[in-house]
Amino acid sequence: MKLITKTSLNFISVCTVFFLLGSIVMYFSVKNIVQNNLKSNLLQQKENFISSLEKQSIHDLKSDFVFISKINESKEFSFTDTVLIINNQYVLFKNIQFSCLEEGLNYRVNILQSQSQSDILIMKLVIVNIGLAMLFFLIVFYINRHSVRSALKVFYSTINKLEGFQLNKPTPLKLDNAEVYEIKKLNNAFEKMSTQIKNDFDLQKEYTENITHELQTPLSVISTKVDELMQSENLNKHQMEQLAVLIETTNRLSKINKSLIFLTKIDNRFYSDKKKILLNNLIDDKLCLFEDIIGQKHIKIELDYKKDIYVEIDPNLAETILINLIKNAIIHNHHDGYIKISLTENSLFISNSGDELSFNQSNIFNRFTRNSVSNKSLGIGLSIVKRICDLYNFNIKYDYKDEHRFIINFN
Repeated sequence: MKLITKTSLNFISVCTVFFLLGSIVMYFSVKNIVQNNLKSNLLQQKENFISSLEKQSIHDLKSDFVFISKINESKEFSFTDTVLIINNQYVLFKNIQFSCLEEGLNYRVNILQSQSQSDILIMKLVIVNIGLAMLFFLIVFYINRHSVRSALKVFYSTINKLEGFQLNKPTPLKLDNAEVYEIKKLNNAFEKMSTQIKNDFDLQKEYTENITHELQTPLSVISTKVDELMQSENLNKHQMEQLAVLIETTNRLSKINKSLIFLTKIDNRFYSDKKKILLNNLIDDKLCLFEDIIGQKHIKIELDYKKDIYVEIDPNLAETILINLIKNAIIHNHHDGYIKISLTENSLFISNSGDELSFNQSNIFNRFTRNSVSNKSLGIGLSIVKRICDLYNFNIKYDYKDEHRFIINFN
């Protein structure tokens, strides 16, 4: 839920509760005021009635809303509510009842005043007040919403710039100026943090590049010298075996170093040349590279292309993905096994026969994951494939159900 929506809902909820409670309180408050005013009027009429007795007879003061009757003893005045039927309608009246003395006789006097006009007045006052209150809160609501939206423009601009921020670009992160103190302070913190991260990234990148390139030279020297030693005539069988192990280890170390250089280039967005690649033809070309080893292991290749599939990707990285996955399918396969490659509209499926590997399937894309049975490392190839897929937001999965299967979803 967005902040502006949440604040608006909170504001509306509070206002609704306030209006409900406020309307009830206002209604009874106004009603109480009007009732007190009505009682004051009736008391005034009582005083006027008593004053009139000095000039007129009590019976002459009788009218439609003044009722007089004899009583045995005098009583204190009191207020009551009563109902009269006027024109076949029930009308509510406020009644003041008091007693007075004339010619030695006690009389009870009831003076009535209609409450219908008072009730109408109460309703009108309540409606006007609620209407004004609603208008006030609507104005406050829209002003508050506009001010919050205006303040959040800089906030959303900051989010967009952070999402588009890339460490490999030379341009520093520059955020908009904000009037709100908290957002301004947040932007300053982001700018300082991005500068520090970029500096650390550049140092780490430089260190990695230096190490990998510096290692390549001595590895080449070692490989050359070992080759020269292998040409010597006075070597016995044991020495030849030791030199063969040394050559194999040096070559492996050289490949690892080249793979690390390749990963560094991927991380630094070195490969940014996007082209529309026809995967069908690229798969066929890469399979040709492995014809010899596929023939030696008598592996059957099954291709299933539903249609021509194009993917926007750097050609070098597309080749790297296919080479590593096909190579992996050949290495971890039986003699007389099979490799199935299928292309659908949005996905690439590569599966192969082979024994299940003893490791957690979720770790297969980690570097140098080891098979606990053979204690052999899977190397760095699948890690490179995963890194390339992440770069292009491709979703790659692995599972084993009687066969190894890799699925790349290009969406």
